[in-house]
Amino acid sequence: MRRINAIMPVVFLGISLAFFSCQKRLDQVELTDWQFEYNNQWYPAKVPGFIHTDLMANGIIADPYYGSIEDSVQWVGDSTWIYRTYLHYDKLPEGDTLWLVFEGLAGNVTLWIGNPYPDDTINGVVIVPQNIWLMDNMFCRYEVPMPGVKQMKELYLYKDSMPIMLMFDPLDDSVREAEYGIHLPDRRAFTRIAPYQQGWDWGPKLPTCGIWKPVYITNKRPTIETIDTVSTISKVELHQEQDSIGQSFTFYRDGKPVFIKGANWIPVHSFPVDDSANRARYRVLLCSAKEAGFNMLRVWGGGIYEHDYFYDLCDSLGLMVWQDFNFSTMLYPDDHEMLESIKEEAYQNIRRIAKHPCVVLWCGNNEVKNGWEDWGWQGVYNWSPEQRARLEKAIDTIFGYSPTSNLSNTSILAQAVKDCDPLQRPYIATSPLYGWGHPECVTHGDSHYWGVWWGEEPFEKYAEKTGRFMSEYGFQSYPMISTIRRFCPDDQLNIDSPTLRSHQKHGRGREIIDKAMRQYYGFDSKSLPLEDYCYVSQLLQAWGTGYGIYQHIKQQPHCMGTLYWQLNDCWPVASWSSIDYYGNWKALHYRAQALYADNADLGFWEHYYSTYPKDRQYPDPKYRISQSWQSDGSLVVTIKAESDLYDVYIDTDPHIDGHFTTNFFDLSSGQKLTTKLIPADPSADVGRAEVKVRTLNELYFYRK
Repeated sequence: MRRINAIMPVVFLGISLAFFSCQKRLDQVELTDWQFEYNNQWYPAKVPGFIHTDLMANGIIADPYYGSIEDSVQWVGDSTWIYRTYLHYDKLPEGDTLWLVFEGLAGNVTLWIGNPYPDDTINGVVIVPQNIWLMDNMFCRYEVPMPGVKQMKELYLYKDSMPIMLMFDPLDDSVREAEYGIHLPDRRAFTRIAPYQQGWDWGPKLPTCGIWKPVYITNKRPTIETIDTVSTISKVELHQEQDSIGQSFTFYRDGKPVFIKGANWIPVHSFPVDDSANRARYRVLLCSAKEAGFNMLRVWGGGIYEHDYFYDLCDSLGLMVWQDFNFSTMLYPDDHEMLESIKEEAYQNIRRIAKHPCVVLWCGNNEVKNGWEDWGWQGVYNWSPEQRARLEKAIDTIFGYSPTSNLSNTSILAQAVKDCDPLQRPYIATSPLYGWGHPECVTHGDSHYWGVWWGEEPFEKYAEKTGRFMSEYGFQSYPMISTIRRFCPDDQLNIDSPTLRSHQKHGRGREIIDKAMRQYYGFDSKSLPLEDYCYVSQLLQAWGTGYGIYQHIKQQPHCMGTLYWQLNDCWPVASWSSIDYYGNWKALHYRAQALYADNADLGFWEHYYSTYPKDRQYPDPKYRISQSWQSDGSLVVTIKAESDLYDVYIDTDPHIDGHFTTNFFDLSSGQKLTTKLIPADPSADVGRAEVKVRTLNELYFYRK
């Protein structure tokens, strides 16, 4: 572990806080003027933010999304970081007691109010900090009591302003693990941080810290009141009932069963602050979900509890939300300190989120029960019977645990829902109820079916492995070459380059794609140039995941919901997403739109899936294409087929992020189709774009 910032006496520079400029003191003032220390120098920090975003803004590190720079910035997470600001007394609210409120701090944090250095003096008096607070739950708000201004001056001996300092120490969960006395599968469990920031099979490893939500001073202790009512348009219930098959998992709206159509949601960025750039991502993604016929998103439990802006948009768009608590794929310690932190986290976040009618389900965790029962932890770690019993009890204490049930009334999270959700929306302990290796995964409760992909099974397996509610399944693809060029140097535009390997986080990802691509399309990464390979990988993803969607819809009412993995990306990467990091629809999103349509013709899809793409006949692609601009400045493209065309992909040159209303489509000879570009950025200059077309015909016909 490297500690780059030696603690040095601070020279106070009299920085002015960015308070509102008015004569009357306000009840609340936000602290936005912060600095961070690097190599004994102070640099401006943007709050809310993270240390990585501050380092990038000051030119100290390059963008870790580009090339393989991610690997070169791992020292950031291994370093101690200090942030500071100043309280100017004449700007503070009045009152005998003030409250310093941190809406969100990421990392292991020590707070000092006053100078932390014991050798500093003012007028010959040694100054020591009067308040020291330790904070280590990224998902909790912290409220620090402080004396009023008059008492501050007397206590702290600062004439005009007083420093506030935060020290973020590197995560060292090995110490906590040693204190706990049981080796857990993942040390991330000992600190309440966003798990995905530490690396996932679709995301970079960028352990970070920082002041990621607003900070303010107020003269009243803020509270998140438990609300009495929530305005709802319709009543949504979850029924889990024993039946002749096993156990149902069906959502009812206003007393009628509704088939759920959607996907899983991950954070929109590795550094998920609520800023204008991320809000634009929220709008593009959620509007794209609505446009594709979604009625639900599952907020996955390895990310964050989303910002209110996300839930506001879901409310307005009529998108239901399945809300995981933020626990995923690991076991969690049950020491008193951790359990109290989890309880506070749950109560705070339920009270905040429960006011949104879009939320229809609370789920304790993602795949904890699945991991406990199926992933071999107990053999790997050689726990004693006593340790094993304690860990199983910890699962039950936090989430609720039963080998055969998803219900809990006594766990910490179940009790928090009962106490804080005025609608008493249902709580389930875990997702899925049974792992994909159990026969019950297709008869009981919700299912994560990963035999396709992880098990390298053919897509046809979805026909027999359709569960009662499919809450996870999917297949990877690469983003299009236009996206890859934005993070990949020109001299690394090949599938084996360090950059492309860095942006494929699954250890067998390309090999699994290649195996399926050979089976269904007759190509692989060795037989296709990179641009063609990316295109066919998206067709493959749409073909396979689309087949799963088709089977789930077809097998109603045995199956009453399908949420594929995953809607979005947190950075540009090869992944299971249907929309890439820049807001471009991949082929899968168009396939989901077609299958999720209320008038989807299942007979058409049965015929479509009767022939592998490699076994079709592909004539010489002949077509006529035209483009025009409407009075509102939008780009409209018309294509008329003069031969049968397959998987027609329309793009612009230069590329404009976004999507066409129709893309990745087939046309019979003589057919005509008109489609309109919807840019991710409404202000994009579409007038300079030229349209280009790609078809699957080209790859087969010209390779004869």
